[in-house]
Amino acid sequence: MKTNSILKSLFKGTAIIAIAAMVSSCSKDDDIDSSGSANLKVVNASSTSSDQSFYLASKAVVQGSLSYGDASDYIVTNSGNNLHAEFRNEGSTTAYASGEFDLDKGANYSVFLAGDGQSARVKLYKDDLSASASGQAKVRFIHLSDAAPANIDIKNGSGENVVVNLSRDAASSYINIAPGVLSLNVFAAGSATSLGNFNLTAFTAGKIYTVYITGSTTATISVHQIVHN
Repeated sequence: MKTNSILKSLFKGTAIIAIAAMVSSCSKDDDIDSSGSANLKVVNASSTSSDQSFYLASKAVVQGSLSYGDASDYIVTNSGNNLHAEFRNEGSTTAYASGEFDLDKGANYSVFLAGDGQSARVKLYKDDLSASASGQAKVRFIHLSDAAPANIDIKNGSGENVVVNLSRDAASSYINIAPGVLSLNVFAAGSATSLGNFNLTAFTAGKIYTVYITGSTTATISVHQIVHN
């Protein structure tokens, strides 16, 4: 009888520990800061995707309205840690691509659907919305193309380096540029053979931009720009 009592106590203790571990594990996901918020811009940079919805911590942030190349306005959402993010095809309840990230209270971010098919992924970047230099536009570059080499150089129409050795899924630092149309050439890092020449619409002084490179085949490599303010 005493042995049975000891075994029961052991089983009971083990069950309590298992339940506690499960609760602890679950609590690590979607640790929402109910008193804090962040600003989130949502971008569809997946060239073969259908229209996308975006969910964060199981809540719809954007529903079925993001075609390839589209970017939402900034949307106020809860800040927090280990927030589960999903892009979903319009009308679907399953994820086309998913990820997990932290959002700091009061900060600004852009979240991208990058890649296509099995390579589709969710990428988050913190945005710097501080003012550009007087009379200049401010821009950063993000490499999201699976068809382009893993590391690329970006040059302007005069052959001058704009960004050097930018790795896939990475964002460059912000730089100030003169207003006007910007002609860009994309190269494999260290190469002199251009992967394509792209003219971007006029940059405006005082505006803040992201320029991203996308495309899952060499024929679909393209460059897009979004404005943040």
